[in-house]
Amino acid sequence: MKVLHTADLHLDRSFEGLKNIPKQIAEKLQLANQKVVTAIVDIAIKNQVDVVIFAGDTFHQSRTSIRTQAYFIEEMKRLEQAKIPVVMTFGNHDYYVAERYWFDFPKNLFLFRSEQVETHYFMTKNQEKVAVSGFSYEHPWMNEDKLSDFPLKDPTADLHIGIYHGDTSNNGTQNYAPFSFSEMKRKGYDYWALGHIHQPQIVSADPLIVYPGTPQGHTKKERTVQGVAMVSVEAGHATVHFEPVAQITWQVEKYSLSEAKSLQEALIILTDFLLNDMKAPQQVLLKEIKLIDTEQLGEEFQTAYENGELLQYLQTTLLQQTNHLLFLFQVEVLNKDIDKKVMIAATPELLIQLEKNYLQQDIFSNTLQELVQNPLFSSVVKVNEEWRERSIEQADQKIKEDFVIQEGQP
Repeated sequence: MKVLHTADLHLDRSFEGLKNIPKQIAEKLQLANQKVVTAIVDIAIKNQVDVVIFAGDTFHQSRTSIRTQAYFIEEMKRLEQAKIPVVMTFGNHDYYVAERYWFDFPKNLFLFRSEQVETHYFMTKNQEKVAVSGFSYEHPWMNEDKLSDFPLKDPTADLHIGIYHGDTSNNGTQNYAPFSFSEMKRKGYDYWALGHIHQPQIVSADPLIVYPGTPQGHTKKERTVQGVAMVSVEAGHATVHFEPVAQITWQVEKYSLSEAKSLQEALIILTDFLLNDMKAPQQVLLKEIKLIDTEQLGEEFQTAYENGELLQYLQTTLLQQTNHLLFLFQVEVLNKDIDKKVMIAATPELLIQLEKNYLQQDIFSNTLQELVQNPLFSSVVKVNEEWRERSIEQADQKIKEDFVIQEGQP
């Protein structure tokens, strides 16, 4: 049988980390999430898959906009007309609350509506009996390992698929159905369709266990998207490849300006670099660049960088020359000059070890106890593993901007 497996679409999520977005780019960003759904449905119909699986966090929040609900359901009706069944679970972001849905889901769509594991059966076009076991979140977190509630492979089914939205970490509070892959394998299923981890991962080949990752990156960290997983499942064997569906691409590049001997040459070289790196001329490209070897360009170049003039000029020029398909959202100059930085006499490994310590949930929580317990802070920030990692990453970046850690320095 042929399966299209996707997860973590996060429909309604904005594209984060962007400022001063021009109207033409903003309009494209606003439509991008819808176009991703359309692309998924197009691929499913074109390949005549036997089932489409949404493995949680299809929507970015539990209270999804009416507009997004309506669009999603209309696209599911296209699959209904093509006689393609859809199986859908809800994750920690779009945890299921029945009264928040304004429309009926089409009859081809089976929803796992509760945190109790259940098994759904359907027949493929080739008359294969398929069992699908799964559960949905009804709350924004779940500390319980749900694998123990999954049945062993049904011997009366030709194929058995498991759907699981969660991860393997178990670090205290607000976990997401933590589990172990070894226990997952013991169930004897033919395929496991996972969700929650945004980076695509083929966890196991036998049995095939796949995180497809988010099909559309919404932050500059989500650059390694692969698309949707196209899975061929037979009894005791499964293979996977990915089909891209992203409408917006994130990119970061490092450019050397060592050949630029003047400000005029710097602009020409930079513009050429950026235009030549447009790999998908029909897609919006959100780009960040890091510049090295700029010292010879002098104080004027550094001033234009620091006051934002360089970024503003490049943004305007590139938007005009690419028909509003390339938006340069960040420029960073990496200077070799470190005289302005504070020297710290220590081994470089010290920072690495400190960051590892602070990534531990207990140490991190104790350090920020007063902040985390503030009702205003906790109402807008979800303190989870991803937020801790992002905070440590930003702290690391700030430390390296302001300090030089070097052994043997006074």
